[in-house]
Amino acid sequence: MYATNLHCWHCGADFPLTNLGSCPTCSTAGQESALNETLGVHYDLAALKNRLDRDELAHRPAGLWRYHELLPVADPAFRVDLGAGGTRLARLTRLPEARERKAIYMKVEGSNPTGSFKDRPIGVAASVALEHGARGLACLTSGNIGSAMAAVAAKAGVTSLVFLLGSAALAGQNAPINVEKYVQISAYGSRVITPIGDLGQLYALADRIETELGWSFMHNWQAYQSDGDKTTAFEICEQLDWKAPAAVFVPSGTGTNLFGIWQGFTLLKELGFIDALPRIFAVQPEGAASLQVAWEGRQEIPALLEEIKPNVAPPISHRVSGYHAYKAMLDSGGGAVAVSDSEMLAA
Repeated sequence: MYATNLHCWHCGADFPLTNLGSCPTCSTAGQESALNETLGVHYDLAALKNRLDRDELAHRPAGLWRYHELLPVADPAFRVDLGAGGTRLARLTRLPEARERKAIYMKVEGSNPTGSFKDRPIGVAASVALEHGARGLACLTSGNIGSAMAAVAAKAGVTSLVFLLGSAALAGQNAPINVEKYVQISAYGSRVITPIGDLGQLYALADRIETELGWSFMHNWQAYQSDGDKTTAFEICEQLDWKAPAAVFVPSGTGTNLFGIWQGFTLLKELGFIDALPRIFAVQPEGAASLQVAWEGRQEIPALLEEIKPNVAPPISHRVSGYHAYKAMLDSGGGAVAVSDSEMLAA
């Protein structure tokens, strides 16, 4: 395995490859904060350059584990393969903007096994947790993470528990749960609990369950989740004949996927697989646009939003996005935009 350590993108500290959910120096225990999400996985690039090239990848099956050297799972026996990844890069031709520019593409992530891109990050994070001895898998979610984790647990043959929230930001306010996701998660054999309480209380309960029962909660493996998101960037470049696009627009909640995708592009550039890097833009809904507010206000660290509009979809109704995503936007020369409901429907 070529993964060497966890790295904090805020303070620069390095840590062993464990289930460290956040940097102990930068994060705020029991509180929502952008600095709770600053960790990424570091790799031995010198060794990777001598092991992997584009011709080698071309002969492998499509999917998440096509890029296994660039993922943090040492033992192949723990690579849980749902068939995630290998999704189509569709060229959009009907948009007026597409006729004015060279090309606009869309990555069709809805074709992943459980219907969302979350199969990538959870597939990797759960595999790492199992390699570290997890006896079961658990998560707090408003939907897609729970479906992905339940599917991975079923494939791996381990028990799973999902705390299904009505909203990412309204855990203690009796927000209605997503019935379709409840059915999907249950179909994979996971036990579903619909808790009431603030997020701080629920995370404290999660940590207790993990400590006392040996079950791994996915939020404690978030650095490895962004590693799964890297594979989106790998596929985009490979599908474009090893060229990076000029810009990438990423629908973002906490921004873990945006950070992971940026990591993927930078890793390919450092390995010499691509010659240039894209600009990365976060796209968030009006009323839950922590990154866009921070970007417009030139904040050093995204601040906690005072309230979330009730019409914001539960999976993206986060009061704050991660610092790692904000740093990815800054480093890439990108930015953030907030879009209205009507704009989303029109798209």
